[in-house]
Order: sequence, then structure tokens, then C-alpha cells
Amino acid sequence: MEWTLKHRSPDTRGNRRYFTLASSPTEEEIHLGVKFYPEPSSFKNRLLALSPGGEIIAAQKSGDFVLPEDLERELVFIAGGIGITPFRSMIKYLLDKKQKRFITLLYSNKTTNDISYKEIFDEAQAELGIKTLYVVTGKDEIVTGNFVQRGAIDARMIEREVPDYKNKTFYISGPRRMVDSFENTLKSIGVSRKNIKTDFFPGFA
Repeated sequence: MEWTLKHRSPDTRGNRRYFTLASSPTEEEIHLGVKFYPEPSSFKNRLLALSPGGEIIAAQKSGDFVLPEDLERELVFIAGGIGITPFRSMIKYLLDKKQKRFITLLYSNKTTNDISYKEIFDEAQAELGIKTLYVVTGKDEIVTGNFVQRGAIDARMIEREVPDYKNKTFYISGPRRMVDSFENTLKSIGVSRKNIKTDFFPGFA
């Protein structure tokens, strides 16, 4: 959705942003996943300062990055950083509906502290059998736990963690450069373009 946040003296990045909904249709509240970087924009400074009852305008609900109607289709979710938000929505929906699907989630972050919504994905792994692998790229990161690995989501990891990957449908979400990189990796190992769905953020600010 497009979000407009009016504030005084907006910087050159303006007062509008696109954020993917992280909430499930089963939830009454709308959830957004937003990452704050050093020296954030005036928009994000204002967003951070909002109090309960503050106003932000939402418009232009759009997009087709959604679960397929076919419950038997085998899926692989690949996310980088805050690109995890649409998968939080989908998996929370499956948990609330107690609906099992064949899903593998590969989730990349720089550090384990950057992992978002881990409690939901861990619950889905336990309750629904959704295979989840957290991948951290930081060289100095201390990795613990059975479902956390250091490295990168590359062709070798996909071939190892996703048996019969050529017959699965891949959903990729994250920054544009990361999405393009993952898509190229999948094509290089023989995944058909028709089995790849992408969702990327137009920019971080």
C-alpha cells in the first residue's frame, strides 16, 4: 500500500512511501514492518514520533504477491532483511487457519538480531511443518541453533535444502538488487521463470 505521512519540512525523499502489509487477513490490526537506518528520512523520523491516535493516510492497495489457491503447490519463500514482511502475513494466516502447506522458508540477514518475526516462523515450523532456515551473512556472527547457518543463500544451499527444487514455486522478496540476484541464481540452476514470483521494495529511505 501507499502511505502518506504529512509533516513539516519534508526532505527531498518526500512524504510518501510504499510498505508491504505484514498483517494477516485474520488479524484486526494492520501491521507494517519498517527498518530504520542511521540518519533516517524526515518521513521515518515523523513515523517514529507518531503517538497513538496520530494520522497516516493509506491508499492504493495492490499487488499479486499472494499465496496460490492450489493448496498442493510446493512453495519456497526466499527473503532478505525486512523483505520478510509479506511472508509474515502469509504464514500468520496459515497458522490462524491451521492450514498446512508444503513450504520452505530461507531467510537471510546480516546478524541474528536482524531476524524479524522469528517467533511466528518457529511456531509455524513446529505446528505446520514449514521448514525454516535462518541464514546470517555477518562474518563475526556467532551462530547457534539447529536452524541457523552462516553464509549466503546461493545455488549450493538451494540445491541442498530444497530437494526437487525445479518443481517448486519460488517467492522472492527484498531489496531490488537482492531479488534480482536470487532470481538469477534460480535461473542458473534450471528453475523456470514461470515458477518464480518476485516482490521488491522501490527504495529504502
